[in-house]
Amino acid sequence: MSQNETTSNGWDLIAAASQDALNTQLAKIPAVSVQADVPFEFMGNKSLAHVDITIHQPELKVKDGSGRQVDVLLPMEGSITMNDSKITIPKGEKLIVTTQLTQIENKLEPHKDPKQTNYDLIIDFLSEDILVDMKLDIPAADLAFLVTVLKEVIKQHLKGGKEYKVASFALSNEQAEKYHALIPRLADFSFVKDTEKPGRSNLLVLMQSVSTSKGEIYFNKPLLAADQDFMVLVSNKIFLQYFVMPPMIENIKKQAKQPDEVSSQISIKSLKEPYLYQVYNTKNIKLSKEHDPWIASLTASVDTEEQALCFYVDANADVTFLDFRVDTWDRSWQKFQVDEKQKVTLKQTKETKGKSTKAEWWEWLIACVSWITLVIVGVMYAVVESKNEDLGGTFVETAPVVVQWPNQKYVTLKGITTPNHIVLDLSVQF
Repeated sequence: MSQNETTSNGWDLIAAASQDALNTQLAKIPAVSVQADVPFEFMGNKSLAHVDITIHQPELKVKDGSGRQVDVLLPMEGSITMNDSKITIPKGEKLIVTTQLTQIENKLEPHKDPKQTNYDLIIDFLSEDILVDMKLDIPAADLAFLVTVLKEVIKQHLKGGKEYKVASFALSNEQAEKYHALIPRLADFSFVKDTEKPGRSNLLVLMQSVSTSKGEIYFNKPLLAADQDFMVLVSNKIFLQYFVMPPMIENIKKQAKQPDEVSSQISIKSLKEPYLYQVYNTKNIKLSKEHDPWIASLTASVDTEEQALCFYVDANADVTFLDFRVDTWDRSWQKFQVDEKQKVTLKQTKETKGKSTKAEWWEWLIACVSWITLVIVGVMYAVVESKNEDLGGTFVETAPVVVQWPNQKYVTLKGITTPNHIVLDLSVQF
C-alpha cells in the first residue's frame, strides 16, 4: 500500500472514502419522478411551471483543490412547460448542483448509550447557497429559466433526506462526563480532489475526540492510497498518549524505586514536524535495583523514516567503589501485522543496543532495559484487548467503525501502518 499523504491537519480522527466508492452506494438510491406544478420567481416575476421529469441517482464530483463544497450531478430527463412553451430535457443530461453536506441528528435510530447521539452527514439540497447549472444546447434565456425552475424542484422534492446520506457517526453529547479518545465529540468534513484519478478523490470526515480546537479543513493531497477505498487515520498524539504511554507507565512502575512518582515523570511533547509527538521522561527515574540505577532517557514515537513505532531506553548506574558510571541502551522498531484472521501483532523489524562496559558482572544493568519487551506487550494489549474507559473501546474494534458508510454491513481490517500517524486500511462490505 503506497500512501499519498498522511497528515492529521490537527484532527484526532479522520475517516476517508473514495468518490467512486461513495457513488457506488449512491447509485442504489431509487429514481425520483416529479409531476407537479412548481411555483418559482424569475427576473422578479412569480410564475408557475409544470414539471414532468425523472431524477436519477446523484453522483459526487469533487471540485478542484480541497474544501467543503462539492458538485452533485443529477442525471435526469423529461420536460418543463410554462405558458404552452415546453423545454425538453433529453435523457442523459445532468443537472450540476454545487452544495455542501449537512450534519443532522438521526432521531429514528437513537444511540444505545444515552451519552452519545447518532448523526448522518447528508447532501444538502435545501441550502439557500446552492448553485445550479446545466450544460444544455438551448438559448441562454431558456436555460436560465430552466435552471431556476430545477433549483426549486430539487429543494422541494429532493429534500436532502436520509436517502442522500454519505456517512454516519456517533458523537459524545453534552451530557458526557468526560471525552474518550476513540469517541468523537464534534465532526466536520472536507473533500480533496485527486487530479490524476478524479474517481479516487476523497471525502474526509474530520473528528475531534479529546482535542479542544478544530483542525484545518484544507488538505494538499488525498489521504487515501492508490489501492484504498476506505481508511481511518488515528492521530499520532492520540495513539501515543492513550495507547502507548499508559502501558509504558505501568511497566516502569514495576521497576521503579518510587512507583507512585512515575506518572508525573513521563509526559508527551510535540516535535518539530507538525502534528507529531513523542512520549518521554521528564526526569531521571530511579530503579529498584542494586547500585541504584536509573532511567536517564525513555522515549516512544513513530519513526517516519522506518515507518514504525520506535522505543528507546537508556539506563545508567554509578559504581561508587570503582568511581565510574556504566550505561546501557536499547532502541527497537516495531510494525503492526494483521493476518488473514485479523489477528493484530507487533513485530520487531530492527534493534540497536549497546553498553559502556564489557565487564560481565554488569550484565544485571542490561536487565534494566530488557523490560522494554513488556512495554511492547502492554501496547499490544492496549491496542487489541484493553477496554479502558478513557478509550471508548478497544482500538481494533472501535477505530475502524468510528464512521459508518451508506449501506455498510461489516468492516474488515486489512492492515495497520505507521507512516507518521496510525493508518487503518479497511475493506467495507455492503
